[in-house]
Amino acid sequence: MTQAAEICAISGVVVRALPEQLTDVTRQLEALPGVEVHACDPQGKLVVTVEELPGEKLMVDRLTEINAVAGVLSAALIYAHQE
Repeated sequence: MTQAAEICAISGVVVRALPEQLTDVTRQLEALPGVEVHACDPQGKLVVTVEELPGEKLMVDRLTEINAVAGVLSAALIYAHQE
């Protein structure tokens, strides 16, 4: 097993989205590999985890993708853990 395959990285992200686009934003975020939406409120705040999968994009690249989703106002990295 290579060192890259053994690395486990997970991050917590708070996403702010336009409330009227919350359903679409949630659907688009969950379509991204390694991204899971855990909670959201009607005001457009979402709690998201991002798992860095072996052979997939780096965490920073996934965060850039999240920020590029239509309806997302901001995405802030709150927590990062790597083993």
